[in-house]
Amino acid sequence: MRHIIAEQFMARAGSHELKKQISEYWSNGADGYNKYVLSSLQPGVLKKRWQEILRESIGDERMMILDVGTGPGIIAILLADMGHRVTGLDLTSEMLNKARENTERLGLSIEFKQGDAENIPFEDGSFDVVINRHVLWTMPKPDAAIKEWKRVLRPEGKLVIVDGNWYLPLDSSLKNRIWQSFAKMLVSIQEKRNAFYRRGDPGLRKMLPMTFMKRPEHDVELLKRQGFKDINVRTIDRRSFGFIEYLKYGYYGDTFLISARKGKAE
Repeated sequence: MRHIIAEQFMARAGSHELKKQISEYWSNGADGYNKYVLSSLQPGVLKKRWQEILRESIGDERMMILDVGTGPGIIAILLADMGHRVTGLDLTSEMLNKARENTERLGLSIEFKQGDAENIPFEDGSFDVVINRHVLWTMPKPDAAIKEWKRVLRPEGKLVIVDGNWYLPLDSSLKNRIWQSFAKMLVSIQEKRNAFYRRGDPGLRKMLPMTFMKRPEHDVELLKRQGFKDINVRTIDRRSFGFIEYLKYGYYGDTFLISARKGKAE
C-alpha cells in the first residue's frame, strides 16, 4: 500500500520536478554532508574499515570505476587512494565542487563529471565497476537507474550498491528516536555543524519508492529483473567503524552492501 502512495506522489510531482527537488535538497546540504563524511578520509579506524570493505568487494586488481552519486567524493577518493582509476558522477555542482576541493587537498587524480544517475553521460561498457553509496534510495526510478548502471558496465563488470533502511528504524522504534536526539547533539559538537537543522522538504522521502520497500530484499529483486548474476548481500555492522561512529549513527541500523555481476555476452 505504501509503495502505491509513493507512486501517486511521483505521478503528481512528475519525474523532472522530483529530480529538481532532489538536486536542491543535496545542493543546500552540500556543506553539512561534506563535514559528515570527511572523517572517512582521515587516517584511522573509519577510513581503514571502508577501504577493507571496498577491497573485499572489488579486489586488488586496478580497475576503471564509476562512482555514481559521488557527492563530496568520499568513495571515489578512497578508491583512488587504493590505486584505482576513478570517475565521480553527481547531479549537483555544489557537491562536485566539494569533491574537487577534497581531491585536490589530498593530491589525488579523479575525474568528476556532472550528470544524472538515470541517464549517464558515458558510452556502453565504459567501466569495470560501477559503485554507489547511499544513492539508490534517492532514485525516482530505481529500475531505470540500475538498467543504466548495467549499460555502462563492461561484460562481467561488477555493480556495488551500499545503502540502508534509513527511515524504517526511526519510524518503528522509540529507542532509536531517543538515540537520534542524543546522537545529533554529539554530531553537532564533533563535526561542528547543526545536526538538528532539517534542510529541504521533509515530505520528499515520501515521494521516493525505495523509502517504503523492504531492503535489501527489494534491491535483489530489481537486480534480478535487470539480469544481474552472482548477487551477493552482506551486512556492514556499524560497530566495526568504532564506538564514537556507532554512537553518532547507529540508530539508523546496519548498512548493507550488494554486489552483482553483469553477464559475459551482454
